[in-house]
Amino acid sequence: MKANVINKRGITIVTFEGHISYARAHELRKQLKRLYASKRNQKMIFNLEKLEFVGSSGIRYFIDVFKELTQKRTQPRFYGISAEFEYLFEAFRGRKRFKIFRDEKKALKSYRIVKKSAKA
Repeated sequence: MKANVINKRGITIVTFEGHISYARAHELRKQLKRLYASKRNQKMIFNLEKLEFVGSSGIRYFIDVFKELTQKRTQPRFYGISAEFEYLFEAFRGRKRFKIFRDEKKALKSYRIVKKSAKA
């Protein structure tokens, strides 16, 4: 599994490519925690379009990494999720839902939407 990291309009976009393995998921966890620890990297989008679902080796651990990030104040966004991954994301999600979008544009836009206060 390979990960490419870019910054777009102050939002970190991580694009994954290849197969998931337990060893790579473990290394990914450390790297994502470092990225997320930096205040300028708390808005993150994960592109899973080129990630391949091959067996169950590492899948649960891979999703657990994202579950940890979902517990943070600024939840990550996802797009490009295959039907198999979407099923697994739902199965392992825990209490909070993953924020899944159809494409990068919609995921980026979701960070820009400001909720209106109750006072109007």
